Amino acid sequence: MITTRDRLIDAAADLFSRNGFHSVGLDRILDEVGVTKTTFYNHFESKDDLVVALLEHRDRIETEALLTEARARAGDDPAARMLAVFDVLLDWFRDSDYRGCIFISAAVAYPAVSDPIHRAAAAHGASVFSALRTLARAAGADDSDRIAAETLLLIAGAMTLWQISGDAGAARTARAAMEALLHRRTAPHAASGA
Repeated sequence: MITTRDRLIDAAADLFSRNGFHSVGLDRILDEVGVTKTTFYNHFESKDDLVVALLEHRDRIETEALLTEARARAGDDPAARMLAVFDVLLDWFRDSDYRGCIFISAAVAYPAVSDPIHRAAAAHGASVFSALRTLARAAGADDSDRIAAETLLLIAGAMTLWQISGDAGAARTARAAMEALLHRRTAPHAASGA
């Protein structure tokens, strides 16, 4: 069952992704959902509180979707799953409903690293980093922290390039770089295990 809280989060996500965080006021979100300010304040302390809740909610959904879709494409091979992440991104970029990375947009809109919204956006990066590090270890990477950081950089770069230019090919370019990175960082381990 979809709750009023869920409806507020979903409406805010749509409005923010289409118009930006600062362009959408609380009244517009309330009009979209059809609730009063009293109802809103029963669920959230402020618009900023709503944004934090939205980012926390989307972190769980998007991280899981990315990893699930990568596994569906590549099976249990961790290196293949790391590459498949970029195939998933390519499909997201080609989807007419995709509006870009809400976490990058939030971090830019709220640039102070101490801001709770910025911290919630950064937490998504930490979630993805952790998942990538686990895959990198399983793939036999010589430095799983470094390869996870480099992979995250390629993902963020592809997303940013898409947001700037609309070029879905940014995912293919990042995938090619990832393939070279995996070959360089995992080849010695694969060879020694053969």
